[in-house]
Amino acid sequence: MRKLIPFSLAAVLLLFWNIGPAAAKPSKCEECHIKISPLQVQDFNRGQMAETLDCTSCHGSAHQSDQDVDKVQLPTIATCQACHEEQAEQYLSGKHALGLIALEAMPYTHMQPAAFVEGQKGCGGCHTLGLKDQSVRESDKRKYYPYGMDCQNCHTRHAFSKREAAEPEACKTCHMGFDHAQWEMYSGAKHGVTYLVSIRK
Repeated sequence: MRKLIPFSLAAVLLLFWNIGPAAAKPSKCEECHIKISPLQVQDFNRGQMAETLDCTSCHGSAHQSDQDVDKVQLPTIATCQACHEEQAEQYLSGKHALGLIALEAMPYTHMQPAAFVEGQKGCGGCHTLGLKDQSVRESDKRKYYPYGMDCQNCHTRHAFSKREAAEPEACKTCHMGFDHAQWEMYSGAKHGVTYLVSIRK
């Protein structure tokens, strides 16, 4: 019996030895970005999409060097929809995709400074969710924040983890602050405190 224990332990170690971040498909992009933005590369490689996609799948192939960075394509909901049609439709039919309608329906927003309403840190930073049309993304509504607030806001780039998007902290990006303090209310209430204490253990 004792002779079997070292063998069993060796078998278990061998089985789990190679578990780690997904190995990305070889990409010319990584040769450069591992030097200038290594955490982006690391995030992408730990995600499931790295097993079958490379950078060009979402960003196109027009950008090839530091001389043509303006040619890189910024992904939109439509980009995600090419592979995740059902999930994109669920998102677009939900209330988060209607954020701009809520902002424009407010009777007092016309009295606010444009940078506050449209800016990255203002209302428009979150309330331009669901903008699918590229022309709208390039308009003044996205002037301060061309990336927008699409799938990548909950499924943070570049890993796009489903597990991370399901955590309460993912909601905190938008749902906090003096005018809609949902995160503060949740984290100060019994359920939020229980959750926050449990993740520290």
